Amino acid sequence: MKQSIFFLLIVALITSCAEDIELSLKSVGTRMLVVEGQLTTDTVAHWVELSYTADYYDNVSDPVKNAVVTITGGDATFTLTEDPEKPGLFTTSGDVHGIPGINYTLTISGIDTDEDGETETYTAQSLMPVFPIIDSVKASIVHKFFTDVLQVDYWGQENPTPGDAYLYKVLVNNVMVTDSMNEWGVNDDEVYNGQVAKAEPVMFLDQEEEQYLAKDGDLIMLEYAAIPYEYYKFIVDALWEWNGADPFGGNPANIRTNISGPRKAWGFFTTNAIVRKSTILKVEE
Repeated sequence: MKQSIFFLLIVALITSCAEDIELSLKSVGTRMLVVEGQLTTDTVAHWVELSYTADYYDNVSDPVKNAVVTITGGDATFTLTEDPEKPGLFTTSGDVHGIPGINYTLTISGIDTDEDGETETYTAQSLMPVFPIIDSVKASIVHKFFTDVLQVDYWGQENPTPGDAYLYKVLVNNVMVTDSMNEWGVNDDEVYNGQVAKAEPVMFLDQEEEQYLAKDGDLIMLEYAAIPYEYYKFIVDALWEWNGADPFGGNPANIRTNISGPRKAWGFFTTNAIVRKSTILKVEE
């Protein structure tokens, strides 16, 4: 009885001490460059988004305007232009695509992060991986994790060279339903390097979430991208910061970046080789 009373008191203390506390944080001071960008094997308008760091309680970050942005690789040079309706967003023309095996360099110049009157140049390099091999996919509604989920499996041969990494997204009836980082699926080949995948589950979408809802006869597409290993680690770092670390380790002190320049910069420029496979969902009674 004494143990039960003690346990109830502990629970009461834990549940009754929740309180919102607004911390008095110092300003970040000098702003720094933040880069988010990608080049893929798709023939589309590719993008690079530039902004400056801001204080924690600021609702928005400042876009970087009037920068000179280029992507070079092999014999190609792509010049990006700033979107007149969205400052800080720079895009290529719509007929651009990357080639696996080419090392691409992103160059950002004509900006002044510390506002000292001297312009700065930042670069990032990314080697585009070879295409992943995927033969077919299967979609089904199964009961997992105490709820019904849309499970997507694939069949294919994993590249025999070690150090590969992959990114998974899902489209339902040609609409992307996993469009933010915390909804993506990612893994590396440390455990299954060079193996043949047979009905390998890669995505589980909770059917209690409206955006993931799928019904019998829907077209389910798996977007399967080979990504640079460094980008995979960047995603893992970012998700740990977003969701919190596991009980056996702490969050990364600093999320890694491949942006280099005269001052510290954040973010990542990636080159992804993408394949897609579709199937029709057949819901079993």
